[in-house]
Amino acid sequence: MLCRGEKVTLAVLALVMSLGCSEAAQEGTRPDSASPGGLAQSVNSAAGSPQDDVDPAQAKLIARGRSVYVSNCSACHNPDPGLPGTLGPEVAGSSRALLEARLLRNSYPEGYTPKRDSRVMMALPYLKDEIGSLAAYLSPLKPN
Repeated sequence: MLCRGEKVTLAVLALVMSLGCSEAAQEGTRPDSASPGGLAQSVNSAAGSPQDDVDPAQAKLIARGRSVYVSNCSACHNPDPGLPGTLGPEVAGSSRALLEARLLRNSYPEGYTPKRDSRVMMALPYLKDEIGSLAAYLSPLKPN
């Protein structure tokens, strides 16, 4: 017979494992930067230009922005920034001004109409130094 602490541990372990499995199942729908040309394709899509026309410094900034987005934003918004997420709206096309307002001050730029009425998102000031890379990745993208 399991004691209460062991039951809780097993429940948490089962939850973590199921989340990991569901995330792995969804990976087939995510852009795959590990596939041949995957990162270049993502960068070129974000830059809106052929691969040869992407400035290497800009390509690096876009790739960094994509990495920051996947690590910090995709759980609530969507792995595809052009699609709405479970908690947050699509963020493709987000300007630097919008990103600064949302991430640093939990507000909106003057005159901006929010896509959703929810107030779930909190400020993420630890991303202050990544706003430029996020803007480089998200700004040129179009909502799906």
